[in-house]
Amino acid sequence: IPDTASIHSIKSRYPSITSLRDFFDAKFKENSPSFKLAQRNFVESMAGYSLVCYLLQIKDRHNGNLLMDEDGHIIHIDFGFMLSNSPGGVNFESAPFKLTRELLEVMDSDAEGVPSEFFDYFKVLCIQGFLTCRKHAERIILLVEMLQDSGFPCFKGGPRTIQNLRASVSKNTPEF
Repeated sequence: IPDTASIHSIKSRYPSITSLRDFFDAKFKENSPSFKLAQRNFVESMAGYSLVCYLLQIKDRHNGNLLMDEDGHIIHIDFGFMLSNSPGGVNFESAPFKLTRELLEVMDSDAEGVPSEFFDYFKVLCIQGFLTCRKHAERIILLVEMLQDSGFPCFKGGPRTIQNLRASVSKNTPEF
């Protein structure tokens, strides 16, 4: 993907940069209009990324699979492990999406989720996105069901694959 770099490579390439927030500060000039726009791009793309990870149960979410573009957007690559398959057949992901302290710091928050304008915006986007997905749940499920007999490894779980997807957007899932 042009004009992108993985979070892993960004941190490896610049030894003086110890966190993603340090990179943002250096690249976008902290508190400048371009910095705020990059934060907004980051938050909006993180909300979308988080929802897709939750719904499709995307795994293998390490920093080598997370790209950042020149404008601060997060882009996930490598959809080899999702729905019912996991690397090595072991589901080691302990959370439904990746939201580390380092990612929260870019939103002006921390590991405890201290409120900030951008973290609050992230939460609002996630809630609105989830409720929209719930509203269109049957369409989402139908699209995934159409691929069920494709032979893709993510459908090895059989009917359980669709049942888990249905449960993730079910009307019975508590609202936030």
